[in-house]
Amino acid sequence: MKNIKIVIVDDERIMAEEVKTMIVELYPDILIAGVCHDGKAALQMIAKLKPDIVFLDIEMPGLNGLQVAEQLVKLNEGPIIIFITAFDEFALKAFAVNAVDYILKPLDERDIQRVMEKVKKLLEYDKKRLSVDAENPIKPRYMRKISVEKGDRMEIIDSENIQLIYAKDRLVFISMLDGETYRAKLTLQDFESRLPPEKFFRCHRNYIININEIKQITTWFKKGYLLILKGPRDIEVPVGRAYVSKMKEYIEL
Repeated sequence: MKNIKIVIVDDERIMAEEVKTMIVELYPDILIAGVCHDGKAALQMIAKLKPDIVFLDIEMPGLNGLQVAEQLVKLNEGPIIIFITAFDEFALKAFAVNAVDYILKPLDERDIQRVMEKVKKLLEYDKKRLSVDAENPIKPRYMRKISVEKGDRMEIIDSENIQLIYAKDRLVFISMLDGETYRAKLTLQDFESRLPPEKFFRCHRNYIININEIKQITTWFKKGYLLILKGPRDIEVPVGRAYVSKMKEYIEL
């Protein structure tokens, strides 16, 4: 595992040193690029050093590990995140911010070996994917799974089963084919860029629809259109004037 850089973040200095020692002893070829002890310093260090992996404590004063991870996942090429925590109750929240795994305190060498083996496979996969993408540069990456809040738990939904995404009262909601509706964490702009355009069409500033779910189309005022979606009750979705020409790429009128 040569040429891999790691940053360790833990407000307990002894714990941070323990993690560092274990990694160095098990994987002498790996570079520990930096160690820090709070969330703000972590963001600055990660931005500067651009590590491949971050071992990140969840419970820290000020900016905690989950908040740091929420910032990191916004990066185009963010690091792999491994959470360190004393409580497994954080597991669902950890995966909601795209953490690869988490390890529980107190740590032992088997914990480090387990997560590093997973990381090794991910890095090998990414290397192969990048090689394939270089040969096929037009192939984009789109979301297949999305985490949404359901009560006090995080539920994973398939993007294939989305019927409609809409904004209301400054919030964004996802309506599924089975009739369930969830509040989304992403913006409509995020969804527009990360869902496959051959299937999902932004027809209005407040709506993105699954093009396969259109049942009828009718004219609306000011030369606009109204889309009626499939289902037990008709769902009417307007097509904004700025989106009419784009709609004609999907539907022959």
